[in-house]
Amino acid sequence: MRPNKSIFYSKIALMVINFIAIVYNASIYLFATDYVVAKGFSHSLLERLDAIPGSPRLIFLVSLIFYACLLLVFYYREKHPNQLSVYDKATIIEILLMLVIFSVLHSSYNGLILLVFADIFYGSKEFNTSKDKKYWFSFIILSFGMLLLSNYDLMSLFIKLPSLDSYIRFYPESVRFLLLLGKNFLYSLNIVVFMISLLFYILAAITERHRIEEELRMASQANRELNSYLALSEKIAEDRERKRIAREIHDTLGHALTGISAGIDAVKVLVDIDTDRAKEQLQNVSLVVRDGIRDVRGSLNKMRPGALENNSLKEALSKIIREYEAISNLEIHLRYEWDTIDLDIAKEDIVFRVIQESITNSVRHGHAKTIWIDLLEEEQYTMTIQDDGVGFDELHYGYGLKQMQERLMIIGGSVRFENRSGFYTYIEIPKIGGRHD
Repeated sequence: MRPNKSIFYSKIALMVINFIAIVYNASIYLFATDYVVAKGFSHSLLERLDAIPGSPRLIFLVSLIFYACLLLVFYYREKHPNQLSVYDKATIIEILLMLVIFSVLHSSYNGLILLVFADIFYGSKEFNTSKDKKYWFSFIILSFGMLLLSNYDLMSLFIKLPSLDSYIRFYPESVRFLLLLGKNFLYSLNIVVFMISLLFYILAAITERHRIEEELRMASQANRELNSYLALSEKIAEDRERKRIAREIHDTLGHALTGISAGIDAVKVLVDIDTDRAKEQLQNVSLVVRDGIRDVRGSLNKMRPGALENNSLKEALSKIIREYEAISNLEIHLRYEWDTIDLDIAKEDIVFRVIQESITNSVRHGHAKTIWIDLLEEEQYTMTIQDDGVGFDELHYGYGLKQMQERLMIIGGSVRFENRSGFYTYIEIPKIGGRHD
């Protein structure tokens, strides 16, 4: 969660209040002892105390020294907010210092528990797993259990402790009233400020959650718009490709067929009139047919994937794999056992396009990090493509998957898709029709 100024200032306020409370309680031990000794009430004080406290000056100094150490741990946690959790060395040190101060003050002030709880709770990294949540829940129960059980009235039932109220009773009634009022005021103020800081934390957490939800919503909307843009781009590219193919057919096959048709019509007229000229015309038609075949082959070669122009299928696949791995964090493993297979151009083109489309889908839709591609020769030519992406619950056939099916149907192939801890594609291509059976 982002740092919140309100939480920061409320923690500072808690530190100041607890400092004043510790000084206040330790000062009562110190000055009340001097007052009792000066008034000659030492014997009466000893009779009222269940346990003899240590040196008042030592109580004052030790409590301040250990509180200063506690503030240093607070400062360390403030500088390392993302490295500390609920159960770490800093937490253990804070709790130990708190217990020492609590013990030095003879259980007269337990509000320090709220300060330590606030520092650990606000200063530790957020929990994300169920295990972390259990740790936090147990820590919260432990903290508030300590707050309840550390009450002087409860502890004095089991442990003999010197009562601070016993010291205060030796003062005049007006002074006694002010001292008790100050003591209760500091304790209550500590609770109020702690509750306010907790409220700030809850509000900050809610605000942060709303911010994250809004960012996720905007990211989702941007993703939808991007998908729409990609679909539109694919449609535009498809239309352009159709127009280009139409132009190629018009410029090559169309002209050839027109010339052939005209030549045949001429032959039909000449065959009964001038046989030699008819044969000459047939020779011209034959030349036009050969030129047309050459032009069609040239057009088909232009339509081949660029990686296959001067490379074998294995080399072309290795090339696009290197390209994908170079521009992303994708890792692709290729197992190629078609080295002895001599596929015709049509099959090579389709196999290449199918694998290319599968890799693209794994990255774009599956968010995969690893892809395994196996090209094997069994009773039929088989291809399996497995990724470690998100897979699917219900498969929706988009443009890419439909194109894959249509391409494979051209060469008599089949494909099926499964969800196997990711997207799994299994393809079979019959050997009949290839040049290696």
